[in-house]
Amino acid sequence: MLILGLQGSPRKKGNTQFLLSTFLQAAEEKGAVTRTIQVAERNVLPCKEYVVCERKGTCPIDDDMASEIYGLLRQAEVVVLATPIFFYNMTSQLKALVDRCQTFWARKYRLKLADPLKATRRGFLLSVAATRGKTLFDGLQLTTKYFF
Repeated sequence: MLILGLQGSPRKKGNTQFLLSTFLQAAEEKGAVTRTIQVAERNVLPCKEYVVCERKGTCPIDDDMASEIYGLLRQAEVVVLATPIFFYNMTSQLKALVDRCQTFWARKYRLKLADPLKATRRGFLLSVAATRGKTLFDGLQLTTKYFF
């Protein structure tokens, strides 16, 4: 089983990295294969809304999404989003990656293409914040709900 961790914090050794590392280490101890992508270090361009994904099921932008990340997202049985709260949501680096996953939505809903791992794939959200508030995580939860 491949568990893919998407570390969305630009800070490498912060609380978000600690949470994700702890999660993945526990999974490895149970026999899982894990992989972490430090999103802030990757070349992930924002969605340009070319809508090619809605016609062909692929994104024409040539960056790390195309060369590596899309493939890992398709292979992973578990995807873990890890991010600090930035203005009631995930970091801009991770949000760019999530936005580029519109191609998966198009493949499923527009093109009716099957996802072989649909029945077993799971998603987890790990997040931290430096301030308090009852609604602090609401924006992130809504975005994540539609990503997974």
